[in-house]
Amino acid sequence: MNVEEIKIGAEGGILVGRAYRPGKEYARKGPLLILCHGIPRSNTSPGEKDSGKDVDGGYPALAERCTEEGFHCFHFNFRGTGESEGNFSLPGWGRDLIAVLDYWEKRDIYDSFYLWGFSAGAAVSTYVASTDQRVKAVALAACPAEFESLFTLKDLDGIIARFRTTGIIRDSHFPADPVAWLKGLHSVRPLSYVARISPRPLFIVHGTGDELIPYQHALKLFEQAGEPKKLLIIPGAAHQLRKNREAVSECLEWFKNISAGKL
Repeated sequence: MNVEEIKIGAEGGILVGRAYRPGKEYARKGPLLILCHGIPRSNTSPGEKDSGKDVDGGYPALAERCTEEGFHCFHFNFRGTGESEGNFSLPGWGRDLIAVLDYWEKRDIYDSFYLWGFSAGAAVSTYVASTDQRVKAVALAACPAEFESLFTLKDLDGIIARFRTTGIIRDSHFPADPVAWLKGLHSVRPLSYVARISPRPLFIVHGTGDELIPYQHALKLFEQAGEPKKLLIIPGAAHQLRKNREAVSECLEWFKNISAGKL
């Protein structure tokens, strides 16, 4: 396995990530699987664990698993998280993901991109894939259908204070306009974009034990989505689905079927 640290210049600052490859040779004319993380509960770098209680190795371990299954994989930190620069902004995360696609397109190694998004990263994946045809398949794990019910105006001060504590809002003057910042977060609304992913394949995975985003969000997204689409509701599964063996195995098998032309 070959691992390369990648730094990408983006509007919000430098994005830091790592590319994982099955061998030394690049897989030209094949897809790149990009992992898109959610809003962290604590702020760590891509090479570290997500929290003191995390024993699964975080996204690096998931990237290694993807590589073991034959995929070329890239995971990175959105602005405001881990080693990347900047402050948290959900529309900004969308621009970060586009910058990542642009970077890899310029390197001319891969012919297409698959997105595997988790929570807010799944929302951003929906947002970007809805208009960017370079994305050929999308898997959404614990994806919110919308953020209005999750981050409300009456809780705005507490939301910003919490994000300062976790370290994803770093500058004291940010956000300059908190209400506009919240409206920007609300504007990344997967329910408004998910139908536009069709006719590219879509896989929606959620757990009934999700402690942050009720699984009914997945049902709403699936109803709105076009074909081809697949839904998996896992009884009892919690929010962090990258730790759930069934979710990971099912998503990887789905991506493998797409690569083999079976979907």
